[in-house]
Amino acid sequence: MLSVAVPLYAVAVGLNAAQIGLIISARSVLPAVLSIHGGIIMDELGTRRVLVWVAACSILLPLLFPMTGWFAVLGMLQLLLGLATSLGLAASQTWSMQTSHGDTAILARYSVATRVGTFIGPVVVGAAWDVFGAWAAFACVSAAAAGIIAASAGTRSPADPRSNVRPNLAALLPNWTAHKQALRLALVPAVAFILAASFLRNASGAIQSSLFVVHLNETGMSGTLIGMLVSIAELSGVFGSLAAAAAQRRMHANRLVIVCTVVSLTAICLTPLLAPVFLLLAIAAAVRGISQGMSQPLMYAVLTHGVPGGRHGVSVGLRSAVVRLGAIVTPALMGFIAEAQGIAASFYIIGAIYLIATALLALAERGLPR
Repeated sequence: MLSVAVPLYAVAVGLNAAQIGLIISARSVLPAVLSIHGGIIMDELGTRRVLVWVAACSILLPLLFPMTGWFAVLGMLQLLLGLATSLGLAASQTWSMQTSHGDTAILARYSVATRVGTFIGPVVVGAAWDVFGAWAAFACVSAAAAGIIAASAGTRSPADPRSNVRPNLAALLPNWTAHKQALRLALVPAVAFILAASFLRNASGAIQSSLFVVHLNETGMSGTLIGMLVSIAELSGVFGSLAAAAAQRRMHANRLVIVCTVVSLTAICLTPLLAPVFLLLAIAAAVRGISQGMSQPLMYAVLTHGVPGGRHGVSVGLRSAVVRLGAIVTPALMGFIAEAQGIAASFYIIGAIYLIATALLALAERGLPR
């Protein structure tokens, strides 16, 4: 929802391409810094408890966006909302890993469930924007966050026992020893591969959340159609997730993740070339969605088996930090390239950079133990 609403609102209040890139990047600054700590907190306080807390913040913060058009204030709201939504996503992912024990087929069901929401959300927000304006669009985000609290109200998991005990609030304070142990996980080959792959895999999502929306809006496409393209990608991801377990039986998960990354990056970076024909954009969105959907459960499966000691919250936090670092770098870099070379050229330049990096990762992957 936010990947549609925030760029549309930034354009509506008159921000330029570089400012929009920075606004989108701001959403990932605090998660990049605090995701590891968030994972530690989940392991200490319980995944469900953290999920409910951050969902409550995600109800309030979106309603503050339509009150201002100032760049600095929008940046601050993005900082806070980015942390809340990122920790909510990490808590959801951790819970799925705790209950699935690394089974790719079960993780695929989790991926399908998340994509039902991300299929419906962009269309709802885009339509609300076109018909009712900014207030209605951001109210949809708050309603979704309220749904998280409702869904988790009566839920308990044997794999999340700390949610049922009195919380030790001292866990909220940073613990350097725990952080150092978490960072050591990056030395595990499987974890190191997933961290690098996560940065590159999620680059297409960072592009979609920033100048993809801006470019299509400037070509005259409505918010509803833009939201529909995002939703097509998410719906297609359902089919990719369902096919992940079968595909893994034919190709190693690591190499499948690399192939999916190449396909998704290529599909999003061809946007300026395909923009004149909506059908071509829709096909590219579907191809990208299938690739993203297939790679998600594969990455969780590799991470679940590769992390020693069942430290799933910390491993997800570490991965989230890398993903959010990419979500800072990609929109900001692309925004500055767009200011210098134009928005269309920025798609091709950023695509070339990340495809070269993916090729280097593929070479490094060949030396990993099976």
